[in-house]
Amino acid sequence: MPGSIDKAPRHDEATGWSGTAISYQRGEADPPHHHLEGQLLFATRGVMLVETESNRWVIPPQRALWLPPLQIHSYNLLSHTDLRAVYFSRNLIAECANFTKSNQVHVITATALVKELIAGLFSNDYNRPSQRKMALLLLEILSEAPPLAAELPMPHDERLACAARELLVNHRWEASLSDLAFIATMSERTFSRLFIKDTGFSFRTWKQRARICASLDLLANGISIKQVAYQLGFSCPAAFTAAFRSILDSTPRDFLP
Repeated sequence: MPGSIDKAPRHDEATGWSGTAISYQRGEADPPHHHLEGQLLFATRGVMLVETESNRWVIPPQRALWLPPLQIHSYNLLSHTDLRAVYFSRNLIAECANFTKSNQVHVITATALVKELIAGLFSNDYNRPSQRKMALLLLEILSEAPPLAAELPMPHDERLACAARELLVNHRWEASLSDLAFIATMSERTFSRLFIKDTGFSFRTWKQRARICASLDLLANGISIKQVAYQLGFSCPAAFTAAFRSILDSTPRDFLP
């Protein structure tokens, strides 16, 4: 992932943390870059595709992604996204001795407490010493939270990834295997073989998981289960709920505000 730029935020060591709130439109991208600090990425709404040198993650509002210091990354916005990025200095990270996974990129569940702490860091209702304690508590939670497996593994092959992004960014849920193979400039047979090898899933199964990941943003914005089901091309709400349960082991209702 060439062309990285150091985009480190500015905060003194006494503070130890800083935050950035940015709104993106669907289809926007942030090119490869890195920060001197550790970073927690979270979207209050929207879904983003975050890429590092070795992996890709789809992050909906129910998830947060930890990036260690100096980790090169980029992201594409799969929908209108309100991003919250919290940066932690190396010294502040070191204060959390239990955070043994601080050097590993990983995804965690954005629990109610995680969301409240992040909101508190962007609020004017707290003074800086109190917010520093919030930042430390957030690191403690990160140290205890079990890393989540990728719910939607993205292809590493750039041809396959281009086709997958077309489906995700432009919500091409009606797209067939033939359509995606055409975008990837390969035969259906080659596309199918490489897709399974790259992601571990057949294209049909992966597309189902992609629809469920896309539904998380819609649900987080209070759109009804019935509307989400039909918007994503399911035959009925029951079919959507069954697919949702099979992938996330919970129901869509659990993810409504």
